[in-house]
Amino acid sequence: MNLRFAKFVSVDLETTGLNPKRDEIIAIAIVPLDGTKILASKSFYSLIKPSKFKIETIKIHGIDPKSLHSAPSFGDIANEVRLMLNNKILIGHSVNTDYKFLRVAFKKHNYEFRADTIDIILLEQVLAERLGEKLTWEDQSLENIAKRYGIRCLYRHNALADAFIAAQIFQIQILKLIKYGITTVERLKEVLSDKLNSRIKFNFVNF
Repeated sequence: MNLRFAKFVSVDLETTGLNPKRDEIIAIAIVPLDGTKILASKSFYSLIKPSKFKIETIKIHGIDPKSLHSAPSFGDIANEVRLMLNNKILIGHSVNTDYKFLRVAFKKHNYEFRADTIDIILLEQVLAERLGEKLTWEDQSLENIAKRYGIRCLYRHNALADAFIAAQIFQIQILKLIKYGITTVERLKEVLSDKLNSRIKFNFVNF
């Protein structure tokens, strides 16, 4: 499928921790894209009431228990979220972590959620290689990728703001990919798979 006609969703979550098996989603944002077009008006955002809350995570996402008191549970919005994500390619910054959280959350409600994912970090590494550049760890933060593309970062660690920033980054990345002759989803998957495999091999050799 041509990248210009593919259906993507930029996804960002705020959670009570980093372990999908122990921690829970407390906020979710979804920003749809039709190819290179961001459908901002169709974005979705919701706080989610968890069964348990970790006070220490407030310093990261700024969400306190009082804000979540009247929020829906994941089960309350699961169907709406599912409809927005189904048959879409999930994109985001470290999106595979969010994907794991979503799979666990859906499984608790008897739904086996599966989707293709594209991490904008890995994509940025691919684009940097084509320019002969090397990215440092700091270069791959959401803020620094956004800065490189002239995208303003407001309200960081707000799920909707972060999802929108990631969507804008991906929008630019797609245009760069097309310029380099990577015009289909299938070809992009091949390129990302090759990059991921080479990175794994490199890390293993240096271990």
